[in-house]
Amino acid sequence: MSLVTNFLNEFRDCLLNGSKDGVLELTMPDDITGWGVTESHDFNNPDDLCKQSARYFAERESADIQLEPLDSFGNGRAMMVACRCKRDIRFKNGLRLKDDDLRLTFYLIEHQGSLKIRHSHISKAWPEIIPFPVNPVPHRPRPELSGHSARLDSICIAPVLDALNKRVNYSEAADLRNLIMLQHPSQSRVYFPLNRPDALRGSRQYEQYLGKLAERHLHPQLKYHHPVAFQNQSLICLSAYAETGWQEKATGERVHASPLRVTYILQEHEGQWLCRHGHWSLPCPDVG
Repeated sequence: MSLVTNFLNEFRDCLLNGSKDGVLELTMPDDITGWGVTESHDFNNPDDLCKQSARYFAERESADIQLEPLDSFGNGRAMMVACRCKRDIRFKNGLRLKDDDLRLTFYLIEHQGSLKIRHSHISKAWPEIIPFPVNPVPHRPRPELSGHSARLDSICIAPVLDALNKRVNYSEAADLRNLIMLQHPSQSRVYFPLNRPDALRGSRQYEQYLGKLAERHLHPQLKYHHPVAFQNQSLICLSAYAETGWQEKATGERVHASPLRVTYILQEHEGQWLCRHGHWSLPCPDVG
């Protein structure tokens, strides 16, 4: 846990001190993916992150940021860290960002003696009363391959493709039993639903959540776009855009949502890559 605490404290200090260089120091120097809260926060490489951080810190007046660990697992060379973030940030133009329940997922790998961010995903819960947006799935640049990453068009990543295809097939068939079997048996999981402020923990809560969806929805559809996978040791970080649709049983209305942002952390278990952590979100509209 000290590794996680030290990382979160260092990350928080960089944000509070407005240290763009510190944020970059905590980030892998090549082939990063990362998603922020708004539509423009879609980092594909350190240059994108650098530009966004510079603007953010230059326009900020004051900040209060708290990070509360929710879950972590790994072996020190590859780790998943999930936490809750509270922020109160004031900008020079009068804009204020105050959130008490942001969610962060980090996929960290050891690089030159310390943990670095290979992928990050931050989001806020999407209120049920707000309609889902339907926008085209954006293009995702494809950086050059490095020794630390693998794209899904590579033969070596076939097991991950298989895991994605099974998730699509079981979701569209409303096959809850097999969908649940794609989850890792560990009880330390944390799930972040799109439109609920609380985290789902463990198999029972996840199964109940899927059951409620099945009671309300007919003819579900799911499609993934531009998937990227990073593998280190026994963990794979899989990120992708997604789009989904369903029919409401009560009204007959057809609902469609796009683009979704998806992060899965997969861990090998008995010869299969099973999902141990999932983070889904919708990008919020840009502000200011």
